[in-house]
This record gives sequence, structure tokens and C-alpha cells, in this order.
Amino acid sequence: MKRNILKTAYILSVFFVLYSCSDTLDVDSGSSFTDDVIYSNSDLVEGVVMGIYNVIGENNSYRNCLWLKMGVNTDIEYRPGADYLAVKTSTKADDLIAWYEPNADMGDGFNNSDKANPWSRLYQAIERANLCIAGINEYGSPEVGSDMGHLLGEALALRAFFYYDLIKWWGDVPFRTEPVNEDNLYIAKTDRDTIYNQIIADLGEAEQLMYSAGQTMTSTTKRLSKDAVRGLRARIALSAAGYSMRSDGAGGSYITNATITDERRTELYKIARNECDTIISNGEYSLDDDFKDIFYNQCQDDDSQGGEVMFELPYNMGVRGRMLYNLGLPREADGTSASTAKYNSVKIGGQFYVWPSFFYDYDADDTRRDVTVVPYSVVQGTDGVMEQSLGNGAAGFRLAKWRAEWYGAAPLTGTDDGVSPIILRYADVLLMFAEADLELGGSAGEEYFNMVRRRAFGTGSSTHDEELTLENLQKERAFEFCGENLRKYDLERWGILGSKMDEAKEDLAALRDGTGDYATVPSVIYYQTEIIDENDGERGFIIYGLNRGEFDDKTETDPSGGWIEKDWTQASSNGIYKLSDTYINGLYHQDPDKYQLLPIMTTIISDSQGMLTNDYGY
Repeated sequence: MKRNILKTAYILSVFFVLYSCSDTLDVDSGSSFTDDVIYSNSDLVEGVVMGIYNVIGENNSYRNCLWLKMGVNTDIEYRPGADYLAVKTSTKADDLIAWYEPNADMGDGFNNSDKANPWSRLYQAIERANLCIAGINEYGSPEVGSDMGHLLGEALALRAFFYYDLIKWWGDVPFRTEPVNEDNLYIAKTDRDTIYNQIIADLGEAEQLMYSAGQTMTSTTKRLSKDAVRGLRARIALSAAGYSMRSDGAGGSYITNATITDERRTELYKIARNECDTIISNGEYSLDDDFKDIFYNQCQDDDSQGGEVMFELPYNMGVRGRMLYNLGLPREADGTSASTAKYNSVKIGGQFYVWPSFFYDYDADDTRRDVTVVPYSVVQGTDGVMEQSLGNGAAGFRLAKWRAEWYGAAPLTGTDDGVSPIILRYADVLLMFAEADLELGGSAGEEYFNMVRRRAFGTGSSTHDEELTLENLQKERAFEFCGENLRKYDLERWGILGSKMDEAKEDLAALRDGTGDYATVPSVIYYQTEIIDENDGERGFIIYGLNRGEFDDKTETDPSGGWIEKDWTQASSNGIYKLSDTYINGLYHQDPDKYQLLPIMTTIISDSQGMLTNDYGY
């Protein structure tokens, strides 16, 4: 039975390699291959490893569910939970997850009985990894410095990556490191600390086996390399050392970090610091000089090694993956077909917003601000020309790291753009070192912390250097990684998700009312129209009043400038603020600290032969 399963995994992987990758295998369709043949040949094993990656692009996997629905809401990014008049209701899984009201019967693929659901997709990938690991260990010769050794390490690392995501999203989950058999087909959940310990150990083994970046099997950032695995190991160690939502056994839930000893916590911080230190010392990666270039190159599908990006999901440009379509800067179609569109013939983006108070938390000189968040969407004007729209005043700040005009396969003509989500970049390594070193009482991390800040304010400048404290580091990670699916899990492991979201609500009210930390934010803005594309006349804005302290009335100080005044932080309709209390309270519908994790779906529980149940109050 095991041999037949292995053949199936191999055939699927060969199909993926033949039809989805630039490097193809010149092999048969596979029915004549046996395990001893497959797993003693590194070329064939590479096809099996590609089959593990393949699950990432499947329907209801990362492509259109796991990456796009799980990372909000936070204190900086959100999916709208209310309009300014009334709290919204929805049965859509992405809304329910964002508003902290998930349930075990959610649709939108989460309860698919044909195993095409997010939970099952992750376990499909894990099963393929387990088959590959078992096959290599039995029939291969996985030596350090060999292709077979690298492939074993890659399979171990991928399995760890998928288990880590299962923990992030569901907490304690079933854990198996052997291929499915009669004895382990139905198993109960394993405590996540046990899983953490194993996958951290597996990643330690994997990094010893794997090639550094830039070799044949690690020539792109869409495959894991030795240093990328070190970075993932550091991230997982920090998560294992932090807070997490646990069941109290009485139908409720609570946040605790009391499940590991202080000694183990110190060990985990040392692992994180040492892994990051090794990456930094190796010198294979560096910060991009221009923050914008990270995301421009991402949209261009530049997956070359040696820059800032260390690992990204292996989507296919123009074929699989919905980064721009879901997370991009909102833009209406600028044409009806590929022949008439300049950038996109379908409407894109707009599912995620950025809290307006967060825009004003940035220093005006921080180059990350205007790359990350903008006060407009792009619409078609009444004359058919594309133009920026300021929308609902300060309630209209949009996530802007991914834009149709940067897309490398333009024009975008469908829902799948294939822009690969970045999983790990070098800035994260620098900040993880700083955090782990700080927790261990060191001081070496301050330089790395300020390296990230100097890039934001101008490479080489120390004008904006700050003292490394945990509070400053928490802020810096927000400024650096907004929109990149990290913030929610940072807040969870620091044990401050609920408190920071409540703080964000207070900040929004203060912004609207012009009080407290937001007393220096103008309540109105002034704008002029400008041409931003000489070729087709696309229109944008010059805006005064977006920066703190810009209180001049431009209609008086520059009466011939054609300035238009617009209510901003106190924009209203029918006498009700766009930033109303109802709107602000739509950040979450249930206590975030009690609903961080998803319930296991009804379909999965029904198929578990009584081995799985929901806790955490679900």
C-alpha cells in the first residue's frame, strides 16, 4: 500500500514539474517506477519535492485562502467590519476570520468534503513530505554536500513550514512524521509545544544538509536554501518562546506563556539569535537600498538570489496566486481586454485597508510610508481617463505595496496574477536578531535594528537612530512589515493582540477628534489635480495637509493655485462621521484574545472517527 501511495505522489509531482516549471524532467509518466528506483535517483526525488511545493498553488490552499484570509485584523491592517452607520454582517469566511467570529461551519472552501479545503491541503503537503523523507531515508544516500542530502533537508523544512502554519491557525493539531498507515490514519491532537520542539529540531537537521543560495537547486528565492531555513527556524523559535492561545479545559480560552520553562525559553531565544547571526555573518543577503524596490521587484517576478528576499511562495506569474487581485492597491479596470488594457482589464485589490491612524504614526520622512499606504484608490473618471479617488476621507487609506502598474506580466486580465508572497526577507532577520538579543540581555542588536531604520530614512544616515527597546522594536516591525502577513502573529506571540487592537480603536477616535497624539493632524486637506502619466493623461493629486502640522489654508495662502479643500479626519455623511464609533468598533466583533485560532471545520471533525473535537470555547 505504501509503495502505491509513493507512486501516486511521484506521478503528481512529475506532472507538476513537466507543466509548471521551467526545468523539466525527461522521464516516463511513472507507473513502472518503484520506490527503490525513485528514491535512489536525485533527479526523480527533485520531482517529488516539487510535488510538495505544488500544493501551495492548489485551490483553497495558499493561492486563494491561506495567505489571503488569515492575517487580519490587526492594529494596523483590517478588512472593514462596519460602515460608518452600522456593523456589517457576513457569512463569508474571510470576513468572519477578520472580525474574530469564525465558526466550524464556515463555507468558502473551508468545509469542502472533497479534501479541497485549507486544513486538508496542508496535510496533503505534509503527507507528500513524509513520503519523500521516508523514501530518501530508506533508498537514498542523503549526505551533506550532495543533491540527495539537500532534497532531504528541503522536504524536512517544508514539512516544518506547513506544521508551523497549522499551529498559527489552529493551535494544537494532529502531528505525524511518518506516512499515513493503518496505525496513524486517525489520531488526536498533539500539544503544540511538542510539535514546536520537533520542527525546530528538524530545521536544525535540514540546514546542515541544504545548499547555500545560488546553487542549481537554490538559484531562485522560490525554493528554500540553507539561510532561508535558518531564518524560518529563528521565526519559529520566537513563536515557541512567546504567548499563545490555549484551552483552559472548561470551555473558555486564555493567553499564556506558562507552558514552557524559563530555561527552554532562553534556549529558544539563543536559537533565534544564533541562526540570525549566522545568516548575517554569511553575507549572502543584504537590504535593498530602496524600500519600494522590494515590492516592485516582487511584482516583476524577480526571484533572483542575493538581495533582500530570502524565500517566497512559488507561484507562477500570470497563472496561480492572487496577491494583486486581493491585496493590491484598488484599481478599476482600465480596459476591457488585453488589447485595450494598459495595466488591468479586471478590477483588482481593495480587500485590505490600513488604519488611518497608522499612516500618521509614520514619520513623514520615512520612505516606507508612501510605499505602504496611500489615501486613494484608482478609478475611471467620467471621461474614461483613469484617476485617483480620495474616497471617504481618512477612512480611505489603502494598502499599496502591490500595484497593477508594477506588474511584470501586464496587462492583468484575470483573478490569478501569480505574484509570489514574500515569506522571509533580510530585514526580518536583522529585527529578529535584535529581538532575541534584547530578550537575552544583549546590546548587539541595536545596530541591526537601526540598519533597518536607516534604510527607511536614507542609507547611511543615523539621524533617526533609536534606542532598542521592546516597544520600539514592536513599532518598527509594524512600519516595516505592514500588509505582509506577519503582524497578527507578532502580536499574538507578544501577548498583546487584544490590547493593541483596543489601542488602535482609541487612536482612531483621537484622530477623528483631533486630540491626544493626533492633535497635530489637520482635519482638512487641500489637493490639486496633476497628470501622473503623460502618455494617457492618467490623473493624480498633489496633496497638502497629510502631514502633521500642515494647517495652512491653501485657498488663502495660494489663492491662484487651484487648491480644493476636502474634509478629512472629520469627513461625514448625513451628519455622521465616516470615522464613527460604529465604524471603529467594527475592528472586531468578538474578543480577539479569545478567538485568535480557528475552530476545526465540521467536515474534518466528522471524518476523524471521534479523534478530534473543538475547544477554545467553540
